[in-house]
Amino acid sequence: MTNKTLAPVKLRLLTTFSLATLSMLCSFSAYSEQTDEERIKSLEQRLLELEQQVQKQGLKSSTATKKSQKLVIEKKVLVIPKTKQRPSYHFTSPDKSILLSNSETTLQLGGQIWLDAIYNNGEMTNRAGFQTSSIAYENDVTKDNTLFSVGQSFLSLKSYTPTDYGIMTTRFEFDMFDKSGNADFHLTQLWGEIGDFGAGQTFSGFMDIHSFPNMLDFWGPNSMVFARQPQVRYTTAVSNSGKIMFTLEKSSSDFALPKFSTGSILYNDINELPDLTVSYLHEADFGYIKSAMVFRQLGYETATIKDTTLGWGLNVTGSITLTSTDSIKFQMAYGKGIGYYINDSCCSYYNTGTGDLEDTGGSDAGLDANGNLTAIPTAGGFAYYNKQWNEKWSSAIGYSYLTINNLVTQKDKSLKNSAYSTANIIWYPDGQIKAGVEVQYGDVQSKSGLQGDNYRIQASVGFKY
Repeated sequence: MTNKTLAPVKLRLLTTFSLATLSMLCSFSAYSEQTDEERIKSLEQRLLELEQQVQKQGLKSSTATKKSQKLVIEKKVLVIPKTKQRPSYHFTSPDKSILLSNSETTLQLGGQIWLDAIYNNGEMTNRAGFQTSSIAYENDVTKDNTLFSVGQSFLSLKSYTPTDYGIMTTRFEFDMFDKSGNADFHLTQLWGEIGDFGAGQTFSGFMDIHSFPNMLDFWGPNSMVFARQPQVRYTTAVSNSGKIMFTLEKSSSDFALPKFSTGSILYNDINELPDLTVSYLHEADFGYIKSAMVFRQLGYETATIKDTTLGWGLNVTGSITLTSTDSIKFQMAYGKGIGYYINDSCCSYYNTGTGDLEDTGGSDAGLDANGNLTAIPTAGGFAYYNKQWNEKWSSAIGYSYLTINNLVTQKDKSLKNSAYSTANIIWYPDGQIKAGVEVQYGDVQSKSGLQGDNYRIQASVGFKY
């Protein structure tokens, strides 16, 4: 109990004691004409009544103190720092809470309504996100240049429940994103956490959502490590400024082998072991730096062949505060067999398809010249400069690059290099309203030297609730 909490209690006790003393003196005067025995009995009765009053006062103070402490605890529960959601950084809303009847669980309901107005100059098959690996090398792949999309809208439901093991938190969230630009339900978060442990579906331990630049584009930089998947997680602090995290995650692969031939499946993925990630986060006055590693087993089998190989990756991310209004966000990633985790290499326009003999497969692993399964080297990084002009205006500009060291057996249209850059101006008329304009440019190159590019102008407005 703090001194501030004890002060009102001490004051009430002192006041009660003074009143008791005055009352005793008055009583002595009133009964001065009584016998000694009568006066003693009267004083004893009066003292008993005063003791009962003091006890009642103490009980009230204790109850008030407990209520005050409970409010403080509840306030700490509710004022948990907001998880920065993709992609609406610097776009906040007040805490919203519902206390369930006959329960200690508090619910928070939130989300946003969002509209993107998009104009494309080139052939980009991802209509709602600026994904450079979706740029087509051929003409007339897409039929329109303009699009209105509400895919960045989302709904989020969070809960906080005190337990003997700490605060239990849960999070259920879905957005409406669809590559074609239509609105569709898309599960993003289904997560539970208590103390240092968590389980469910959320951001991979190999990625860093806080390094996502302050932009209007939903998809994000082409080299961004970005994946949400089922996992179990353990996080613990190792110092006042650092913490370490371990995760075991669902393993998925994108092999550089065409999987289909005129409707028939040529091979099956083997996912015998989960992916393991280890990361360390260091926070300081300059901002923060996070280092993460992933280790994974990649494998495939056909009717006659079974082969596996090891994949691994390193991802260094962070945010550096330059001034009170300026900062830089960055990422540098390298590894073998990490294509599934990276924005562009996971989802190239030519990676997928059934019955298409030009289907290239993905960028995780492929066959070398000897026919052995080999993890494909991938490297990429980005840097973004953010300027907060004042409370209502901000800008961000940056560049991202990705390169893949293709195997000799990969097909001609396999992704080799891609570049991505954006610049924007964003207006915040209110803490719950955001609007802005962004210019986006990207280019892509295949293994055989085919090239394509696209620039896009996007205007967006969002309303948080």
